[in-house]
Amino acid sequence: MRRIPLYIAADPSPEDSEYETMTSVMCPRNLIECELFLKILRKETDAVFKYFARNADSCLTISKECLKMKDTDVMKMTLQNLNEIICRGPTDSIAFVDAILARSVVYLKNYEHEIACNDLLYYESLPVALKTTEGIIFSEIYLCVCLYLLRKYQPARDKLAYVKKLIDKAALPENSEMASVLNLLKIYEDKINQESRNVELCKKTVRKFFEPFLGYKFCRKIPYASKACKYVPKSGDNDAAVLASSDIPKGEIVLVEDPALFQFSAPFLNCSLCETHQELLYTCEDCRYKTYCSKACFDSDAIVHKFECLGYRIGLLPMLEATMLFRLFLQAAEYIFPAIFDFTMDGGVINNPREAWNLILEHAEEEDEEYHIVGDFLATRLDYKRLTKEQYRDVVFTAFRLAVFIYNDTDLIDKYFNLMILEKIDMINVIAAVLLRLSAHLLLNSHRHELWYPRCGEFLNGARVELVTTFPPRMPSERITANAFTYYKINPFTDFVECYKNVKKTPENAGNSDASTTKGESPLVHFENKLYSICLKNRDVDCIEDILNAEILPMQLVDKILEDFSTPKRCQMLKNIAKYFHLYIHQYINNFTVNNRIYQLKSSLCATLKTFKRSCKTENVKVALLPNGQILGVTLDQVNAGVELVLCCDMINQHDQNLTSERAQFQDFKFPSTINNEINIFGEIPKKSSELLRYHKLLTHQINNKVSFLKSSPKDLKVQHDLMTLYGTYNSFLTLHFPETHEMCLLGVLKFSLFLATIGFLQHSSDIIFHVIELIELNDIYLKDIGLYRQVFCVIQKNVEQYIDIMIDSQELGSEYPEMLLLSCACLLKRLMRHTEKLLDDEEASRLYMEFSTYHIKWKTILNSYILMPPGLRKYLLESK
Repeated sequence: MRRIPLYIAADPSPEDSEYETMTSVMCPRNLIECELFLKILRKETDAVFKYFARNADSCLTISKECLKMKDTDVMKMTLQNLNEIICRGPTDSIAFVDAILARSVVYLKNYEHEIACNDLLYYESLPVALKTTEGIIFSEIYLCVCLYLLRKYQPARDKLAYVKKLIDKAALPENSEMASVLNLLKIYEDKINQESRNVELCKKTVRKFFEPFLGYKFCRKIPYASKACKYVPKSGDNDAAVLASSDIPKGEIVLVEDPALFQFSAPFLNCSLCETHQELLYTCEDCRYKTYCSKACFDSDAIVHKFECLGYRIGLLPMLEATMLFRLFLQAAEYIFPAIFDFTMDGGVINNPREAWNLILEHAEEEDEEYHIVGDFLATRLDYKRLTKEQYRDVVFTAFRLAVFIYNDTDLIDKYFNLMILEKIDMINVIAAVLLRLSAHLLLNSHRHELWYPRCGEFLNGARVELVTTFPPRMPSERITANAFTYYKINPFTDFVECYKNVKKTPENAGNSDASTTKGESPLVHFENKLYSICLKNRDVDCIEDILNAEILPMQLVDKILEDFSTPKRCQMLKNIAKYFHLYIHQYINNFTVNNRIYQLKSSLCATLKTFKRSCKTENVKVALLPNGQILGVTLDQVNAGVELVLCCDMINQHDQNLTSERAQFQDFKFPSTINNEINIFGEIPKKSSELLRYHKLLTHQINNKVSFLKSSPKDLKVQHDLMTLYGTYNSFLTLHFPETHEMCLLGVLKFSLFLATIGFLQHSSDIIFHVIELIELNDIYLKDIGLYRQVFCVIQKNVEQYIDIMIDSQELGSEYPEMLLLSCACLLKRLMRHTEKLLDDEEASRLYMEFSTYHIKWKTILNSYILMPPGLRKYLLESK
């Protein structure tokens, strides 16, 4: 829906005010089209949910039969079916209630007791009329056992007493299932009653509370920041800025805040209120889209969510990616209402839309003692020239469509704007103008970052580890001795093949970016781009894979075709999009993966961050996102009084175990490895040298692109993972088509080894170097290119210097690897010396020999001094450090 344009005689001008822009967009055709679109969305949504309701019972019956099987793959499919019933099926049906109970049994059988307990507690809160007596007894027995296994002994004893009374009163059917459940209770009954031997588990939530340097500073323009931060408003030719009012040391926190608003781009992965990512979530009973981690979060959000519920049900808000915009508008409506009320009580009449718009701006421009982010947004008109033409058109069209929805399908007009005596068209224009200003602020001031999750079907540990370390995080010491592929759980024979196939699809002109693979693109936008291409080609869609495997047309061509469409054609296009959109969100978790990992984008809006200027010249503040959603800003260097505080361009994501890739266990893969040419993991060997060169070019281009991202964000685990896969794919490709001693193969493994050393996998990197030196010695190779000698020396240098940097802090590491690196360096120096004897006039080789002979002596002295140092002296130096 984002790409379907509105009819406009001329492109909207960024110089015009928001009200004038929206007035130019308003015309009968656009209004009628938007209202038709909303009717189509509602009609298609009703059809989809009727389908869910018809099939829920049969789907549940099949799932229950599958639960009796012991096959792991069948169990995963069963869990997916149960999730679909629980997330999308009607909540007033017996199938929905029984699906929750069945899902709790799945988790109970897989020893995920905490997750099972959550489902059973949710089942307990559901209406009794939808439950059977047998189901209630089963759930209470399972809950009693879960509480005991979670070491919640007093609640388990209370539940046991209640269950026994329930069993005594009920007339239980005699069947094998009931007998097995009662037997389960009997097994645990004595254990639960052993009060003297049971030690209650008391969980203490450990959360580090951060406070800015010198405490908080609360004012209108710069809340939640350190008292050492001073906001200087714009004056003359000077832009507004945040300056240090006193000296701020390196590594000090200068801002701490929670996001004012946030939104996720993919469904069914996170709680919409507290951001929690966990194995199971519950959707709103009406829209069946908005997800919550518990009944408590659902109830807490109900007051606000009721205004947006229909927008989620029909898919309008997800399609427009307007979660934050709608919620910000709700806050804006509450902010504006007092001004309208006071003006009316003073005898004023608001019957002119332009006067209404001016009243809103005047109210926002008044200085308030307390900071209000909505007031700040409404009072500040952005320079729309900062947006691209496409971005500007997008925010204009989104504002108009959302305004029509708010007027026609919500109660917000009666609640907040009923004192304005305006016609329908005028009211929509005013609302759209407010939305346009807010939308532009969100686009320019929110931060987007990627989140990567485990694949659905892999049972997760429900515990969420809270980050308690300060910024910046130390590199994990386990990396030093780990194999990089195992560390990132990369399976070469599947991941390399998939990576290679993706690279093969890359167009010849690899330097040109493709709209479908734009960095930072959300899964929903990627899906919509494919869907537009399918609809324009009139292709049939039978399942989600037909969409995911489709090729994307150039977006410029799509836009041109859509602009020429008549209203009936646009409505037919939207009908298909609405139908397939529900198919997409229905099967997203089960099917839509990238690199075998589910991903989405999270956009966060913070009040303080937007006041800091973003410049590439004097960056001195790094921003970190903690797992709990909190934002930290930390100084990278000493900041003297009077110096401007400038945010770096990127955000560092602090990952916990539930936010990083956690796929199934794969066998260890240690590079180097020879692959038999008869077993081509890529399926086919290119016959022609031109094809070899093409694939080599594409692979190296992909690696170079990822390396550029790594330089800007060296801690990004996703970039590291993707680079690891790319390097492994590239070297496997070279091994297939060139001998192991070929210069291209050697160069490939050296680049990979240097990358490993850079991100901390020192022993893995060293193993590669040892293998390269062994090849050179065994085959008596004299490298023709002096640059290859330099490459090997540079990797050795990186490894040795990394070892020297960490050997004091990581005393558990032995001296074996550094000593072997020194030996490798010595072997290579001897070979280079013989090389230079043959080429006496080779000045570059002689200079290289002298340079690394000096390095070798220095490294040997440092390492021997540390290794031979008396324990007492070493302890003294460590304590003094």
